[in-house]
Amino acid sequence: MLKTTLNHRFLWDRLSTEIDTREATVITGPRQAGKSTTLQWMLDQVESDNKISLDLTLESTRQLFENFDAKGIIHYLGQVGIDFSSRAYIAIDEIQYSKELPFVVKYLIDHHQVKFFLSGSSSYYLKNQFSESMAGRKLIFELYPLSFQEFLNFKGQNYRLDPLFTKDYEVSKSSFSQNAHSYHTLKAYYDEFIEYGGFPRVVLEPNIDRKKALLAEIFTSYIDLDVEHLSDFRSKADLRNLIRVLAARTGSRININDLSIITGLSQSTTRTYIDFLEKTYLIRLLPVSSSNQDVITRKQPKLYFIDTGIASQNADLSGGAKFENTLCHQLQRYGQLSYFDNRGEIDFILTTDQATYALEAKESPTPKDKKELSTRADRLGVPDYNLIGRNHVAKYDNYLWGGLIP
Repeated sequence: MLKTTLNHRFLWDRLSTEIDTREATVITGPRQAGKSTTLQWMLDQVESDNKISLDLTLESTRQLFENFDAKGIIHYLGQVGIDFSSRAYIAIDEIQYSKELPFVVKYLIDHHQVKFFLSGSSSYYLKNQFSESMAGRKLIFELYPLSFQEFLNFKGQNYRLDPLFTKDYEVSKSSFSQNAHSYHTLKAYYDEFIEYGGFPRVVLEPNIDRKKALLAEIFTSYIDLDVEHLSDFRSKADLRNLIRVLAARTGSRININDLSIITGLSQSTTRTYIDFLEKTYLIRLLPVSSSNQDVITRKQPKLYFIDTGIASQNADLSGGAKFENTLCHQLQRYGQLSYFDNRGEIDFILTTDQATYALEAKESPTPKDKKELSTRADRLGVPDYNLIGRNHVAKYDNYLWGGLIP
């Protein structure tokens, strides 16, 4: 029977079907998004006592995997209670700290009845050190900061938002007046979500000063841990400077040449840093919407941060930039995101299994905004489009309120 908690994550419903599969279940995503909690939750679902949890941030645990000594590892695990004659469950947190771990996991999956639950903060690691050795033996799941519905749940608000972007949903028919009650009920929560993001510890902290301190600590741990252990960058100061420059451009297209001039880094180094920041879940890059791969490659991507609170830690963002960044986070769980650029821009093109939507973020939408979006959506050939607004507009309601996106 599935064991649930008050602060249940949506991803857990998918992971519940992975408890007894053969492949290693790998949870990846930003630091402090809840991966360790998710790993423990999966282990808690196991009825057997033949299980153990290991943390690779501990030096003693890392030493166990420094050399690929299968007999030594089996002997150690046997001493701490693992019986390899029956099905065993092993959870290992922060897998990016061990280069040898994939070989150990592969061996135990192939030669013993071991189910692994693994977590790490980097697709950079998974791509460069984990993929080939674990081919056919893993399934990867990404855990991001809280969605707005999860945010409300963590706040103890028993308010269920209706699913959007489903098979029968027409975004163009959504209007503010249909959901005015929700706006007045949830506005303060949505404003907090936009301002401080969705890291669970930050959401659960009621004190504003401590929220800011926690965000600063999360970012510092990213620099001191992920950057330190996953890269050979010569200067963390250069990387920090680039992050500050990028944060100030949240929601904008990034130009490598301009960034190189501003930071004093070479274009090659700038690209390397940005690739690292994306693969370690600090930023998200949206490509231009096009069926032509050459166009996608040539056009500059738009930049967003995985969490708006972290973006705000590194730049004094406008309310509009915070809102747009938050919308990017809200929308990404529904499908593929891109942007449109052809004689005018559309912030988000959301492509799901059922439909494609053209969506424009506006803090206070106007009829002029809707007319411009209509023209651009027609140019793109997308009939289902709408403005997404943050605020109540007194004499206009032909838009969707962002706080309705679960």
